[in-house]
Amino acid sequence: MHRRHLLLGLASATCLPACGGGGGDGTDAASSLPPPAELLDLDHVTLTLPVKADGTTGGLPARTLKTVELLPSAGAPRGHESDWFRSVWVDGTGARGEAAVMLWCPVTGALSSATSDSPRTEFRHQVRSGANDGWTIGAGSPVTMTIDILPTQMPPLRGTVIVAQIHGWQMSDARGAVVSAPPLLLVVVEPGPTRGWQLRAKLRRSADDSVSGYDSLVLQTFATPGEAWLTLQVAVADMRVHINGRSMPIDPSWRDIGAYYKAGVYLDETGTDPAQGGRLLMRRLVFR
Repeated sequence: MHRRHLLLGLASATCLPACGGGGGDGTDAASSLPPPAELLDLDHVTLTLPVKADGTTGGLPARTLKTVELLPSAGAPRGHESDWFRSVWVDGTGARGEAAVMLWCPVTGALSSATSDSPRTEFRHQVRSGANDGWTIGAGSPVTMTIDILPTQMPPLRGTVIVAQIHGWQMSDARGAVVSAPPLLLVVVEPGPTRGWQLRAKLRRSADDSVSGYDSLVLQTFATPGEAWLTLQVAVADMRVHINGRSMPIDPSWRDIGAYYKAGVYLDETGTDPAQGGRLLMRRLVFR
């Protein structure tokens, strides 16, 4: 893989029309790109985009596409593709080769809700298509999520992208009111403590902050974005998060909290330059 070609190809890709079919040069190679649904398991996910329903960035709420909108149909033979989400050739040259799906989120993107502080281009898993997940941490996840990603652009300030989550659904606060639960697990691509970059898992110690902070596990290190594919395989069973062949114990405060998987590009910052943000390629998204 030629990193220079990859980064140049992806930089020019953001200028393609939002309704483009994954190619921009009109060549036969571009038109032969497989659609996203042939590359990733999109049968049980929704996708939040960093734009509002009218296509503009900034403000809220961000647009969320249902599963049926992502999959190919008579009206959209390739399913949904846009500047934020589309098939590309991995080497960026336009030649036939390995294909993947590009996810892009600018720092100027729309926010998903009033409580969200950063934009995202991010999948949310649904065990049953059309219905949000309801499995509890104590019962364990019904499937394992596996992703292969190649980070190619990082945001300018913190340089951090959240690429996967196990997010809490609902919980009762100290007064007994039902509130949104925090994420149990965040998996981030970030600068290393001294040099290079790393893929790191952060497990929140308690749901109610009775034990503060996170337990941390470095899963993979690499020299520069665009250099190495990163693999993440994660499941919940027996009150432990099992991740890439290792495991982390879960505090009992999480036992009865509902949860769901998320994966993609979730920034940890906002900004004013639409050319800045987080971008990655994804060649595998599997739930089984």
